[in-house]
Order: sequence, then C-alpha cells, then structure tokens
Amino acid sequence: MTPCEITDAGWTLRSTNEPEFDELMTWFPNAESVDIWGGPVFRYPFTRATFLEDCHVDIMVSYSLLDPAGTLAAFGQLYDRHGRGHLARLVSNPALRRLGAGKRLIEMMIESVRREDGFSEASLFVYRDNVPARECYLSLGFSIAEYPDDAPLEERCYFLTRPLEMTTGFSS
Repeated sequence: MTPCEITDAGWTLRSTNEPEFDELMTWFPNAESVDIWGGPVFRYPFTRATFLEDCHVDIMVSYSLLDPAGTLAAFGQLYDRHGRGHLARLVSNPALRRLGAGKRLIEMMIESVRREDGFSEASLFVYRDNVPARECYLSLGFSIAEYPDDAPLEERCYFLTRPLEMTTGFSS
C-alpha cells in the first residue's frame, strides 16, 4: 500500500514520523495496554528498536492523525490482508479519548484505502471485551464476519469487515 496525505476540516492523516513513534510509545504504560493494542506477541517492556520492529514499520503503512492544533491525536496502520485494506493497531491519544479522534482516524484511513486500486472492503480485528472500540467500528459500518482460518486468537477476537463504498461522514 502507498501512504497518502488527507486533510479534512483541519485534521491531517499522514505517514508517521520518528518523533511521533517516540510519543506513541508513551501511550502504553503497561503490558495490558500493549496487548490490547498490539496483540500478545508485541513485546513489553519495549525499547525503541523492539517497538518499531514489532510495529512492522517495514511492511505496514503507519499513519498519524493530527488534530487542527497539530497534536498527535491517533495512530493506525494499514496493509493488504487477503485483498482487503486491513486496519491495524488503531489507537487514540489517551488525553483525547472520547472526543472523536478514533472515528476520524478510521474514516480517513478508509479513504486512503479507497484511493488504492483493487480494494472493495476494509477489515480489522478487535478483542471481544474491548466494547468501546467494537461499538465505534460497528457505528462506522463494520460488521462481524467469518473469522479467517489463518488468524490466531479466534476465541478472544472478532473479525470485522465493511464495504468501502459506504459513506461515514468523511467529506472528501
């Protein structure tokens, strides 16, 4: 996937830079928070090197969402998973949670998937007990789909998909 930059109502989605990865690392104070975000194979405690390695920055597009003031509001990654634009490692700045940054991140990342050739759906995984995230994704048109055979953690996660042509409120 090719990273793109999208601006909407003063918010900007763009490729993550090194200082933003440094800030992102401060958002995870313990092993549980890392597991919820990065999964059970993401190492904690981490170093900068292990954090970047576990983020797979060499094979995933990493996006930062900046609010109109230029603050890092959210982060997410994209990659091609079985012909879908797959959203991964989605997180809002802890200081800005419940203010809509997560929804805006997802809407803008879906717009970036729309700009790629060959994708008709987006997908993501969410832990079954992460009710706020699941409700956010369902409100944006995702629905629970058949769990992929090659994916771990079926007993702990849902697999969600949504068609790209659905509108979510993003004004392109």
